[in-house]
Amino acid sequence: VAAAEPIPERRSLLAAALPFTQALLAQVGRTLARAQAALAWPEGAPAASPPPPPPPPCAPLGDADLRTYLGPGGRLLRPQELRLHVFHGGVEPGLRKVVWRYLLNVFPAGLTGQERLSHLRLKSSEYSSLKAALAARAAPAELAQVAASVRKDVVRTDRAHPYFGGPEEGHPHLAALQSLLTTFALGHPRLSYCQGMSDVAAPLLAVLDDEAQAFLCFC
Repeated sequence: VAAAEPIPERRSLLAAALPFTQALLAQVGRTLARAQAALAWPEGAPAASPPPPPPPPCAPLGDADLRTYLGPGGRLLRPQELRLHVFHGGVEPGLRKVVWRYLLNVFPAGLTGQERLSHLRLKSSEYSSLKAALAARAAPAELAQVAASVRKDVVRTDRAHPYFGGPEEGHPHLAALQSLLTTFALGHPRLSYCQGMSDVAAPLLAVLDDEAQAFLCFC
């Protein structure tokens, strides 16, 4: 603006720019007035009605409910609907051992009931081989370090729970938890063991009551 018109020395830059500034402010004012008019509620207009309340949670998934999601041969037909049911209502405690394996993607899609049993047997055998191979391949110092890191959390497992209650020495469930987490850490050296992993693995082991299946679910 200043360059478009020569400015006499006696006028300041502020005085020269004043007409442009006034025009700009007037335009901004008109724009704001239009925006306010567009957004203003007309007098007497009712306020927007509040959104409807969310639907109440459904009942926990039971055996009869689970059967409705299974087709011929026990194939899972509607996995997404099953997940939504569990999300909204949970699972009956006695059915968690079955349903958690679906939720944690242990099974490939489309398996029948018999095929799922065969898949679990195969994976259990693979886990036993993997556990032995990783322990034999690891350097003694690495194995000791990982085992010590895992043990710090394993001994803090909730001993008030019946599955983990009793003396620590020779406790089979604590030993299974130690073995499961050590195997995972050795098999994933870049991740290894992180504090709190035992809090995820312990309920899996307590519900499934099987080290190999708990390992699959944990992975």
